[in-house]
Amino acid sequence: MFYIYFRSLRQLLLPLLAILMGTVLYGCGGGGSSSSSEGSSSIAQSQSSSSSSVVVSSASSASSDEVGSSSQQSSSSDAAAGVDWSDLPVPADPGTGNTWELVDAMSDDFSYTAPGDAKGQDFYERWSEGFINSWQGPGLTDYHAPNSAVMDGKLIIEASRKPGSDEVYTGAIHSKGSIQYPVYVEASVKIMDQVLANAVWMLSADSTEEIDIVEAYGSGRPDQTWFAERMHLSHHVFIREPFQDYQPKDSGSWYTDGRLWREQFNRVGMYWRDPWHLEYYIDGQLVRTVSGEDIIDPNGYTGGTGLSKKMQIIIDAEDQDWRSDDGIKATDEELLDPDKNRFYVDWIRVYKPVSMTPGSGDEGASSSSAGATITTDFNTFFATGKEGEPVADDSIDGFNPAAGGSITHNTLGDWGEYSITVPEAGTYRLEVDVASPTESGLAANFMIDDIEVGQIAITTTGSWDTYQTFSLDTPVTLTAGTHTLRVESAGSAIWQWNGGVIRLVQLDEL
Repeated sequence: MFYIYFRSLRQLLLPLLAILMGTVLYGCGGGGSSSSSEGSSSIAQSQSSSSSSVVVSSASSASSDEVGSSSQQSSSSDAAAGVDWSDLPVPADPGTGNTWELVDAMSDDFSYTAPGDAKGQDFYERWSEGFINSWQGPGLTDYHAPNSAVMDGKLIIEASRKPGSDEVYTGAIHSKGSIQYPVYVEASVKIMDQVLANAVWMLSADSTEEIDIVEAYGSGRPDQTWFAERMHLSHHVFIREPFQDYQPKDSGSWYTDGRLWREQFNRVGMYWRDPWHLEYYIDGQLVRTVSGEDIIDPNGYTGGTGLSKKMQIIIDAEDQDWRSDDGIKATDEELLDPDKNRFYVDWIRVYKPVSMTPGSGDEGASSSSAGATITTDFNTFFATGKEGEPVADDSIDGFNPAAGGSITHNTLGDWGEYSITVPEAGTYRLEVDVASPTESGLAANFMIDDIEVGQIAITTTGSWDTYQTFSLDTPVTLTAGTHTLRVESAGSAIWQWNGGVIRLVQLDEL
């Protein structure tokens, strides 16, 4: 994530400077595997365990309770996920005439098994490994897919030494879906006994807006007690070029009540009520409120819109260079200790406020799924190939997976198939983020469950690295359930486009 940055600090000044200073680093991606047992993760292996639209029904359509649709808090149970929190009311106020409704597609009680090196469908329905792009993490961090796993009803983010280096392998995962205010996000977490940061946070696709729900350092070293007793509750707004960052630096952003966050599970929640208002909750109690332009974005980095962009959820652990540059590094002994090297997440739940009056147009309410976004990285296809003749100098048969979730070197006729889970029946806009310097002849054809749904005409973006969003002219109507989406490069140009992200943006409910 993005963090407060301190350089060349004396140990005795760390607590004071943690409040007073605030330059930022870019921090959180997916690491590769290693054949060396020295640096392998102990969790990598586990025992098995409103306009016209195209209408598509799911061949494997399940009931809404089975595929992550929403469920009102007032109901007797919380849909497919949520047995761990079913008796815990949402502590924030949803507004007059509203109640809280679970966004099941972004909530998880981790009641399944997903080994680090073979996570499986239950995991991939909601999560992707690594950061939201190809970035590998701050400082000495190297995000490494086998260092995240689901075991014994909990998500585990493990830290281990990267073989032959002073870098640290850690796990990182991010939600496939994105969410926008008003929304309440809460996680039950136990912080690892390390100098590393443990984090649950949210970030916009362009990395210009961030909300930190959990950020904590649990080390039991005597000189780290100040940090071990605090939970950092903050947010950032950025300008990327030239880089500028703002985050609040008031003492209230470092919450403490005397507990050590590594010693027990703690509920940490955040209510993003609107672009100018955030509330933070610990174990159901309101502990911090930031509201208004003067504390959300006093420098105008968002252009007057505040925290307004859709964000994905990220869960990770990190070495942060404001600490490691000052000699505060995880030791080999600490990283080998399973009692110290694991960040646990028991559950994470996401709620939206909805009107209690059927058919109400209350502007303060928002459907749990209407307006939600289902995001799929282009490199997560389960099948790929090529239609038509081979292309000279193209040695890849089908889509070519690349770093950061993308595909590259895409030529005419290349195709990929994706498994897409739709949480609720509705009308969706299908869009893609692609890049190409080719001047003309660019397109992409789409099929859902073997039904042709249309073609997106693509224009040049100026380079292979400059991505723009293009969408299908006609919305598609989808049932709740798992669908197979096929994307094929089309048009007349031989060399087509690089693909970044596929999105389904809900427009209406059915």
